[in-house]
Amino acid sequence: MYTEKELPEFQQNISYKFNDKSLLVLALTHPSFHEHDKTKPNNQRLEFLGDSVLSLLLTDELYTNLPNANEGELTQYRASLIRGESLAELARHLGIQNYIRLSPSEQNNKGNQRQSTLEDAMEALIGAIYLDGGIVKTKELVLDWMLNLWGDLTKNLSNHNPKGKIQEWVQENMPSARIKYRIIGESGPDHARHFESEILISNKSYGTGAGNSKKEAESKAAQAAVALLCDKDREGKLNQASE
Repeated sequence: MYTEKELPEFQQNISYKFNDKSLLVLALTHPSFHEHDKTKPNNQRLEFLGDSVLSLLLTDELYTNLPNANEGELTQYRASLIRGESLAELARHLGIQNYIRLSPSEQNNKGNQRQSTLEDAMEALIGAIYLDGGIVKTKELVLDWMLNLWGDLTKNLSNHNPKGKIQEWVQENMPSARIKYRIIGESGPDHARHFESEILISNKSYGTGAGNSKKEAESKAAQAAVALLCDKDREGKLNQASE
């Protein structure tokens, strides 16, 4: 949790200086912070706004830069960018977890590290910037954040939906094979679990991954399989074409 003196530091992290500092404070205020006075505002309304703003600006970006993608593909790409895991990863990249205002009990339970808390704060921050600086500035900032974390979105979308990517590859190259994810490790206290997953294709391991949820661990395992199979396959085809 931050002190008021640390707000300039966070604004430097996100490359944006608020005109109305109260919007930033509100975006960082978890519902638990006012647990003894629920009449006081928290970041849930800004989260609602930010969710729609983010969807709009990503829709515009993908529509403009992927002219050959159909409606289904565009929808899938957008969903991969706004899912909880992606938003939580972006929030961590910006350091939001160090500034969220929580109740003492939530703070002790490391609620600032919880995916749902980070996702909500990320959307609330986007809503706050939209109100403070407008849609153009919001889009510029969000795309810059994503570029710094993931690189060019239109070139790296497979990183955001690796399970879908590996499913497509298997259907095309191993149509009779079955994909299975298996949890091979689990540790940590209830409020901060850590999982390890393995991806099996026809009972053969093609990668492992770890995360704070089973879903995240499976996604990381699928990403390893994408690198092993899909990316390697693409490099082989490019080499053949150049010969």
